[in-house]
Amino acid sequence: RGSDLMVTFATGSVAIMAANWVAAARKTGMQDVLVGALDDSMMVACAQQGLPCVRIEGGEVTKALKAFNGNLRDRADLYPKMSVLKVGFYRELLFLGYNVWACDADAVFISDPRPMMREWPWTLADMAVATDCIDIPSDSRYPLTHCDYNTGLVYMRARPEVFNFTERWRETIAIAKEKRIRDQAAFNMLTKQSRPTQLRVEGDKVAPRVLLSTDGADGKVKLGLLPLSRYLNGHTYFVQHAHTLPDAPPPISVHMTYQFAEGRTFAHGKRQRLRQAGLWYVDDDSYYNGRYVMVSPSAATLPEKSMGPQIDSREAVKYHLDESRHRLRLLRSLLGVAKALGREVILPRMLCYCDFMWKEMEHCRVGGAETMRLPFECPMDHVLNTPNFFENNNVGVSVRESNFLSNLRVPRNVSANIAKVTLSKGLDDREVIRALEPYRDASVIELSDADGLFCGFADSQADASFKQTSNELLTYHRLPFCTIEGSNNAPMFSQCCSPRKPGDKFFPCMHGFDPPEALPRCAHPSSLVQVG
Repeated sequence: RGSDLMVTFATGSVAIMAANWVAAARKTGMQDVLVGALDDSMMVACAQQGLPCVRIEGGEVTKALKAFNGNLRDRADLYPKMSVLKVGFYRELLFLGYNVWACDADAVFISDPRPMMREWPWTLADMAVATDCIDIPSDSRYPLTHCDYNTGLVYMRARPEVFNFTERWRETIAIAKEKRIRDQAAFNMLTKQSRPTQLRVEGDKVAPRVLLSTDGADGKVKLGLLPLSRYLNGHTYFVQHAHTLPDAPPPISVHMTYQFAEGRTFAHGKRQRLRQAGLWYVDDDSYYNGRYVMVSPSAATLPEKSMGPQIDSREAVKYHLDESRHRLRLLRSLLGVAKALGREVILPRMLCYCDFMWKEMEHCRVGGAETMRLPFECPMDHVLNTPNFFENNNVGVSVRESNFLSNLRVPRNVSANIAKVTLSKGLDDREVIRALEPYRDASVIELSDADGLFCGFADSQADASFKQTSNELLTYHRLPFCTIEGSNNAPMFSQCCSPRKPGDKFFPCMHGFDPPEALPRCAHPSSLVQVG
């Protein structure tokens, strides 16, 4: 009684994400973890992988899930009902005496959060919650309440105030007429019925980051707002890279929000971000034990340019798109070489010179992230249509994250067995095979450059197929860049790209991310490998 229990929920379709959540929690030393299994396939996965699970039954939801295999967030009719189950289960655990860490399966722990919650002022909080804010400097001065509280990470203590709150939370979702009222929306509705006030104790002593919030009735709940600098989200961790700043405190968790690659069957963008961060623990050994081709770090990007805090978005976007075109030329060439050799591609380092957001930006930075560094190491989903690589990859070449070789799970016989080669330009598949035959036993072939290297396949049918499938794989139809610059002082909340009605000001857009350029003409050089 009074111990902390880490809890998440999953269906069988995201069992691997839940398994990674458990593995991450255990790596921090937390053993008291529990997965609420929402369908039979999740229970099967739990048994196979040795995950601590309990079956959550929900009548209509349970029946519907038997015929459904996809992302529950896409089911507006099911997701609110599932939210009712979740909150009801939290309440049962609270009544059993557990303090509950309620987590989405994509909210991964990097270190143990429990010691912080045993310190003042957090001991005063009935509950604590993460937020969707991205402005770490402001949040470090005072807790930000204007953003949504994100119920993908909520801490609840087994106290009467929380028993009452969770019952109102569950009921609010259950009786909501609008399907958009899910657990997060309901939580925010209840706790923000009036402006939260700072908790004061022992006379007038301020309890930092603990607020008196409404509880959905006529009472108050002491709500702690978890610090953005330690409980990071998809923007602060993978775009701002705030945890790498000088004097940044060690992160406690990261939640995979602000990403752009759900996919039809799985959140591939989230997994790739976790892989790149070294926070994905559940790939099989075979993932790390293949044969690969890559481009040298010096040729992976254009010459790096720093984009200061006053850079004009239009200038930054232009170089961002130059970098994108360079990246696609490299990737198309690497995919061709890998297909010819029967290898897999280690992606090149990817740099972004502008943020990727669905709203207006100034200096290529979104509001709240004005101090972020440009360029930054891109998440894959910022610059490539990530689900294509895992659901519709008709090229038939698998990829690995750019920092793959630094992963400690890569065996030494792979990471230390690298052949560095300089090839001539304009080679077809047969010439590539001949040129690299002396290096066939190398686990990794590192090409000094790949831009303009591969010209296609000698067989006309194979050539046509590769050109079509690689074009499909590398084409990314994404949102344009919406810039404040060039808007003629358009007011806040103006529309992006075009006016709402004739005469309105708007934020202009810059488009890009065209299909990849055509492969170069075959040169058939007499010397396939360059020496020196």
